[in-house]
Amino acid sequence: MEIRKAVVEDASEIAFVHVNSWRTTYQRLIPDDYLASLDVQIREARWRKSLEEGNTIFIVVNHENNIVGFANGGGNRNTKYPYDSELYAIYMLEEAQRQGAGSQLIAYVAKHLIEEGFHSMLVWVLNGNPAAQFYEHLHPVRIAEEEVTIGGKTLQETAFGWDDLTSLLKNNLI
Repeated sequence: MEIRKAVVEDASEIAFVHVNSWRTTYQRLIPDDYLASLDVQIREARWRKSLEEGNTIFIVVNHENNIVGFANGGGNRNTKYPYDSELYAIYMLEEAQRQGAGSQLIAYVAKHLIEEGFHSMLVWVLNGNPAAQFYEHLHPVRIAEEEVTIGGKTLQETAFGWDDLTSLLKNNLI
């Protein structure tokens, strides 16, 4: 597997990964009708716009040159917590999980955020998400829990954080 920065032409495959990883990861957490309503074309337009605006998205490409995962981050959108950056998204197709690419994606995002002048990072994880163990393996601090409504259902999500991005990279060897 290879990790690289996405280009605008990758938007369609990023959208495919986004929608399909939601459908497999959240199938018992989020209402089925909401997951079924996710539209790859709508997501493609959003990811295309993000890339056209110059946002950095890292992608994982498999041996067949297909995108199987992606991640991005930037400034913390929730100023209630003292972390200056946020991991906005990290998604992998089910068949590409547990092969080390997720840790590498976090490393790429963390390095990019450091280059952009950020020092700390948080991520919001839906409670019940099987990937929560992935984050906990990276030794974050549990920051807070908040309610979020998705598909008409009220759910809980937990914020995990790392006070020092450099330490995240060193301590977790990612």
